[in-house]
Amino acid sequence: MLLTLAFAALLQGTPTLQDSTSAYPDAGTRQLVAGARERRARVERTIDAYQVTARQRIHVGVEALSRQRTLFGQEMAAQIEWRRGQTGTVRILGAREASPSTSRGVSLPDDLMSEGPDLAFDPDQLQLDIFSFGISVGARDTTAARRERTRAADGEVSAGTEVERDSTGKKTGTSVEIDATPVDPLGAGSEAHYRFRSGDTTTVRLPDGTRLQMVQLEIIPRRREFRLLRGTLWIDLQTHGVVRSVLTTARPFDLRRDVDEDLPGVIDAAGPIRAVVRYVTVEYALTQGRFWLPRLMAVDLEANMGVVAGLPVRFERSYADYQVTASAAPQQAPRLAGAPRDTMAERVCRNDAKETGASCRCNSVACSLWRVEIPADTAALLASADLPEPLAGGSSKLITGEEVESLARVLVPGFGDFAPELHTEVASLRMLRYNRVEALSVGARADVEYGPLTVDGEARIGLADLEPKAELGVTRQTAFWNTRLGGYRRLVAFDPSTSGRALGPGNSLSALLLGRDEYDYFLASGAEITGSPIRAGAWTYNWRLFGEHQHPSTRNTQISLARAWEGSDVFRDNRAAARADQLGAGLSLRREFGSDRSQARLTTGVGLEGQTGDFQFGRGQAFARVTSGLGGRLGLALEGAAGSTTGDVPVQGLWYLGGTQSVRGYPGALLGGTAFWRARAEVATPTPAARIVLFSDAGWVGPRDGWGGDPNLLSAGIGASVLDGLIRLDLSRAIREPKGWRVDLYLDAAL
Repeated sequence: MLLTLAFAALLQGTPTLQDSTSAYPDAGTRQLVAGARERRARVERTIDAYQVTARQRIHVGVEALSRQRTLFGQEMAAQIEWRRGQTGTVRILGAREASPSTSRGVSLPDDLMSEGPDLAFDPDQLQLDIFSFGISVGARDTTAARRERTRAADGEVSAGTEVERDSTGKKTGTSVEIDATPVDPLGAGSEAHYRFRSGDTTTVRLPDGTRLQMVQLEIIPRRREFRLLRGTLWIDLQTHGVVRSVLTTARPFDLRRDVDEDLPGVIDAAGPIRAVVRYVTVEYALTQGRFWLPRLMAVDLEANMGVVAGLPVRFERSYADYQVTASAAPQQAPRLAGAPRDTMAERVCRNDAKETGASCRCNSVACSLWRVEIPADTAALLASADLPEPLAGGSSKLITGEEVESLARVLVPGFGDFAPELHTEVASLRMLRYNRVEALSVGARADVEYGPLTVDGEARIGLADLEPKAELGVTRQTAFWNTRLGGYRRLVAFDPSTSGRALGPGNSLSALLLGRDEYDYFLASGAEITGSPIRAGAWTYNWRLFGEHQHPSTRNTQISLARAWEGSDVFRDNRAAARADQLGAGLSLRREFGSDRSQARLTTGVGLEGQTGDFQFGRGQAFARVTSGLGGRLGLALEGAAGSTTGDVPVQGLWYLGGTQSVRGYPGALLGGTAFWRARAEVATPTPAARIVLFSDAGWVGPRDGWGGDPNLLSAGIGASVLDGLIRLDLSRAIREPKGWRVDLYLDAAL
């Protein structure tokens, strides 16, 4: 599955005019919007030509349990020459792309002829604060390919297919693309979709000493629709030019809801596909004291595809060194956004492109011809000094968190903006899990969104233990942070930091297929307050305050495919937790240095927890992992962790070693104690898409007053890794008692 994002300067069709009296709280706000509209139709349309240097960078990743991975990254730089009514020129200064999860190093983008013109903009359609969002699914071979696109439907959100063929006409691949185009807040008649409110006035001094007065214009959508925007525009009071915008969508994108009957079956089978737009920000620069032209555009969103959670997407495009030639008056009448595109002109454009070797670029309004100049020495493009740094890793900031947090009041909906909205999910893949306590556990979930609050409820039951479990909570969301208050009766792993992995798809598959459930569980009934960032960055931290009753669970099933092969019981008993009433607090911190596009990467973290009640104890652990290349021919990963406790520790508070996440070759949670250390080393073949891995693990666990340097668990083995360790199959040998061979299938390995 390939996820791509396309961002373009597209406008929504002009809405039907309605009574606009409720759109403006006062005449000053009405005049501010009218002035911005009038300027946009007049001033920038006087531009006859411009030259500019454009730079762009894109990052698409996946946030797994232990580290962030890069699925796709790209950087481009080009010199743009635009001339009204003539063929434009794009001179490629640098270009590279990388897919660290599937291949090593960087390569030249496959289709610079079509991607280069995307860096340009038409001053007549200067809406870089409005973007289009696309998802492509399917196998691709873009070499000498021509694309045939068919629309399943017209409108704001639509689906289509691309059939790719080589120069001989042979089909090389098929992908499906979903496009969504927002409604322009400053478009004619936008009062049917938005309300406006003016805010604070700010004075800034430009480098030449000029003072600008900017007023804040809040954009408030009338309905909770993905195609509507929410946020703020800053408008220059003297020129009515838009100086800056920070926007998000009125609600997250939901493929099944927004595309509905237009959804192609190939995507429908992939499961729920959703995306949350954190922000879209555009900054403009005053050029030649007259034109507000784009300086920076940045987009931050996160997609979720079926059971795959956390696909962060970040995009940035910048412009510098403008040279503008202009006339005294606009050169042509404005074309209404959303008006039907001239299909004859589009055919002429595409025919001219074939004859001249140029590229035809079309958006929702018009088409234009572009000549793309690529240097003969394409290898030099990969290391060009004009290229921006990659966006991979949380340390590369588009805009600061403080800037966006200060806008949380307008980026996050208020209580009175929309009616409450209900979402339900019953027995979906995300609501199914398998373990030796519950066997198959089936759940249902409902979420009610109202302004910045979300009330969630979940109920589930295991077919083996028949223990009903439920959660009810309310979450307060800001632009980058979630705080949740909840009550629960749920199954919990002994180590709460591993509950997401223990009850996730990886351990469920291992239990069902191989009869391997590595974790021990207990039932917890209580209440909690938690806090966590919406997006993981270079620094990630989570905290939890809780009060709960803890009581034991037992193994209730032996059903797995492995039992059918072996003809005997495969699941071990579940350790019996001590009954206890506990109050506690927990904190976890993690820091990443570098990324999978760096020569080396270091991840460090600590976890702290304290509890009081029937048992009074504390515990803490620290870990570190470094990954690097060995001369470009091998991959290396080293990992170590250590932890200890204090006080009267119950069985569910001890540290345990054994299993895929600590010492492979041994059953999960084989030995326990009040202190531990562990270490592992891996060496792998270079290709991340599929590689062979040699590894060795060692660990010691025992009483905290008897720390030992001699490991009581030691193993070695060989494994097969897919997608840079996202899927891993290992054959390992326990070297110390209990000795034996072991096969493990799991997710999210170091290599």
